[in-house]
Amino acid sequence: MGTNFARFPYWDVGINSMVKNMIITVIVAYSCLVSVCITHAIANDNEITWLITNWPPWMILEGDDRGTGRFNHILALAQKKLSQYRHLEVKMNWSRVWFEISQGKHICNIFAYKTDEREKIAYFSEPHTFVLPNAIIMKHHNIQKMGNPTSYSIVSLLKDNRFNGIIERTRSFSFKLDGILEKHLPGSNLIRKSAKPESLIKMVDANRIDYTIEYPIVASYFDQKVCLNKGFLSSILIEELPLYNTVCVACPKNEWGKKVINRWNNVFRKLKRTDRYRKITEMGHNDERELSMIREYYDTFLKIK
Repeated sequence: MGTNFARFPYWDVGINSMVKNMIITVIVAYSCLVSVCITHAIANDNEITWLITNWPPWMILEGDDRGTGRFNHILALAQKKLSQYRHLEVKMNWSRVWFEISQGKHICNIFAYKTDEREKIAYFSEPHTFVLPNAIIMKHHNIQKMGNPTSYSIVSLLKDNRFNGIIERTRSFSFKLDGILEKHLPGSNLIRKSAKPESLIKMVDANRIDYTIEYPIVASYFDQKVCLNKGFLSSILIEELPLYNTVCVACPKNEWGKKVINRWNNVFRKLKRTDRYRKITEMGHNDERELSMIREYYDTFLKIK
């Protein structure tokens, strides 16, 4: 028999108050720590503060796979080769890192897509890696219903009443895909909900939904980690999107940022041509079709400036 705390109304009030105060204290302390790191980031020309984020399998900061993501390896190589700098790492969200870069802070983002708008506030490196873009993630039996296409129009899929899908509520996928979704999402078979990528992949696996939109490598990772029926998911390229997205480093648009980018380019022009770096680019791609696409495109990627 347990104590019935419902008889003691002040217990809940006291505990809730204590927990609330503890949470506020932790949040304030963490915010102060981040602010100190960011403030410090503008004070020393010989330091770089790097954005890090737990985004399996691109970058993994937690659990048994910690440190094994593609961008974990790329960042480790950069820190080793750019030995003239002291390297700091700070967890930040995307909005925060772009704001700090716009303010000229000594912060760099290794996950950056280059856009005209971002070039107003940042210098960008030559592409240091490339990724397969977001794709339609489905189970094999639903892909068969569509005729087993390797690519498919997302606009056509949104109108197909045989299927239903969910994507993250506030996520930005890319400038082009965001524009398509904004125009065609209302009244479609796709809705937005507050959910993490792994939850959406589990929902596809459990046949609760027919599809979601995700990076193929992310879907493959969670297929192996959280799905009960492993190996029954696959990706379909979205016809409206390019076959590949190139990824750059972005640093603030000032003399410090320009110098960091030039040094990064000098290092990675050589690294990209090594077998070791090719292997890093292939990491996490378990689907043979996707792995073949990565290998076929690599030589073209080396020519991009």
